[in-house]
This record gives sequence, C-alpha cells and structure tokens, in this order.
Amino acid sequence: MKNNSKVIYLSITAVVIAFIGLFIYSKKSDDVRLNQRAQPYKNSTNAFMANSGATGNAQNLLYKAAPKWAQSMMDINDNSAYSQEDKIQKLVELLKQNETNPEALSAILITLTALNPIEAADEIIPYLKNPNPKVQSAALAVLNNASLLTKQEHELKHSLPHNEAVRRRIANAVNQLKADPNTTNEVKQALISTYTVANPSLKDIRVTNP
Repeated sequence: MKNNSKVIYLSITAVVIAFIGLFIYSKKSDDVRLNQRAQPYKNSTNAFMANSGATGNAQNLLYKAAPKWAQSMMDINDNSAYSQEDKIQKLVELLKQNETNPEALSAILITLTALNPIEAADEIIPYLKNPNPKVQSAALAVLNNASLLTKQEHELKHSLPHNEAVRRRIANAVNQLKADPNTTNEVKQALISTYTVANPSLKDIRVTNP
C-alpha cells in the first residue's frame, strides 16, 4: 500500500511539474506551434519519471517562475501532512478561486484526476459546462476516474448505494453534455474515449456512441 501511495504521489507530481513547465514555456513562446511545444513537455516528463524528480535547484526555479495558482497547487500536492481527502478539498477550493482562468482550471483538474475524487464529483460536474473545451475535457477525465470503484468498494466486492447515486449524477451530466449541440468535437472525442469506460451501461454507451 505504501508503494502504491508513492507511485500515485510521483505520478501527480510529474503531471504538476510537466504542466507548469509547459505553461511557462508557452507563455514565453506564444507564436510557436503546438507540436513544437510538445517535445520539451514530453522530455521534461520522461526525465522526471526516470529519476523521481528534478534537482532541487530546478524545482525551485520552476516554483518561482510559476504563477501563484500553480505554486499553491504544488504546495498542496507536496504537503505530506495532507491526506488524500485534504488534498481533494484544497484543490477544489483552488478551483473555485480561479474560475476565470482556464489554464489554472485545466491544470488543477488534471491534478485531481489521479485522486479519483468521487466525494468532490458534485463540485466538479459544473465544469462540464465551462466555455473552454480544455477545461471540459479535463473535467471529463476527473469524473471518469471519480466513477471508478473506491478502495472500500473493491474490498467489499460491491458498489455502495451512495456512490452509485453519485455515479448516476455524473452519467446524467455527461449525457447532457453529449446531447448539447454546442459541444465541440474535441470534447465529444474526449467524452467517447473516457466516459464509456467508466460508465459501461448499455443506455449510456448508446448515448455516447450514436
């Protein structure tokens, strides 16, 4: 269990550092094409995963160069005194503090994805209606993982009624997004690739795959 927690922690940290690195890089190179930006992002992620983290100096430089919301996100992620529930709560609070910043919302939602936050699903569902497709896609990813069986349900070998109620609310919200004529193709593709895995009922699969 301790090893699993360490893997989750390293995975979240890798995503956070890579995303912030990409954010800073893109701010300095707005005219560079997306595929040219992808390589430094990929390289930084691979390097991090190969060696548990960047050097202390590199991390400090990245932290200082990051916007305030990103610093807060890193502080939450790196605080070993926080339980998973604490991190979920604080990240959700950080979402609410950055409602008008799609870059921040996307990054925070991506960080939440690794925490499978079913307890925060009702607070994440509204982001499916965000006007930014990247935020919508990130929210779909979070809700996909939030729909997975919890540790307790795995141990019991069956789902719990209150969690099933949350999953139904997620399913309804996602189905509404799919039916919305204003939903972009980018979001529809993200929906099809994630939602049917988390919600494999025949009814929902018919909705996501017309």
